[in-house]
Amino acid sequence: MSSVAVRNVVKSYGEHTIIEDLSFDIQDGEFMVFVGPSGCGKSTLLRMIAGLESFQRGEIAIGSRVVNFVPARDRNIAMVFQDYALYPHMTIRNNMSFGLKMRGTDKAEIERRVAQASEILQIGHLLDRKPRALSGGQRQRVAMGRAIVREPDVFLFDEPLSNLDAKLRVEVRTEIKRLHARLKTTMIYVTHDQVEAMTMADRIVVLRGGAVEQIGTPADLYHEPRTRFVAGFIGSPAMNFLPVHINGETATLATGDQVQVRRLGSSAAAPGELGIRPEHIGITAPGGHGVECVVDVVEPLGSDTLLSVTVGDTPVMVRLPGDVVPKAGDRLQLAFVPGKALAFDANGARI
Repeated sequence: MSSVAVRNVVKSYGEHTIIEDLSFDIQDGEFMVFVGPSGCGKSTLLRMIAGLESFQRGEIAIGSRVVNFVPARDRNIAMVFQDYALYPHMTIRNNMSFGLKMRGTDKAEIERRVAQASEILQIGHLLDRKPRALSGGQRQRVAMGRAIVREPDVFLFDEPLSNLDAKLRVEVRTEIKRLHARLKTTMIYVTHDQVEAMTMADRIVVLRGGAVEQIGTPADLYHEPRTRFVAGFIGSPAMNFLPVHINGETATLATGDQVQVRRLGSSAAAPGELGIRPEHIGITAPGGHGVECVVDVVEPLGSDTLLSVTVGDTPVMVRLPGDVVPKAGDRLQLAFVPGKALAFDANGARI
């Protein structure tokens, strides 16, 4: 196992900067997820750690060794790709053992490692088949098995679940978490899916435009986002944002209603936005006082009911208990949970 350190790394293509002076540390045995929208640089960053991409400035260290000029094959990392990258003409056993054979590993050791990886991933019954006879989820387990047999210092995953259907994504996601708990090896995982990031990571690096927007645990990012971007990107359904005028601990909506906000800093009055998650909005009893809204769409989910409503001219998503099912067109009074609404300035920074 090894830690990973990224120090002031810059990656450019001509005049176009892809990665902008990034620095952070990944602890030995940690499960770190890089998340962000398409084009934010997360896969490029992973490929630089793997040794598959060069960069113009900075350094990357795996353990105590700076690997800037170390070829990918000598970094003792294993990478799992989204397209499996299996040899179609080889059996699963040979796919898993091929890299070890190329490195001259003893035959008995190869058999031991393949058997161990097969037992961990429950694919022993597939070893004599070829990839075309396997489902997408089975192929991804084989790709992970091929990585395990190398006994690397660091595992790298580049959007490995993108080609799987929703049910399989959940299953393989669980397998990867179980794998990390068993091996306790450093893992770095790239995804654009914030649900994957939240459910799998010890810590998350949120990237935007080649720069770090925030690093923290899933709970940190969900409850204490530093920017409007992080607040809106993390969480499903996404956080609601309403234009307000903020004065101290009070935000005044365009409707004239006032809502308590939780602020970090100064109390100067300013225009900005109120951020509130759908589960932190309820409805008042008939005749109660709250922020008036009109129900546009009702989505009963069994355990929850999602409402799309309009407050003034602003669409808002509300999550209610499953036994509360209003009708489209109803007028309701919304109640914002005290202390849960956040304040953001006109530039999107938390205030």
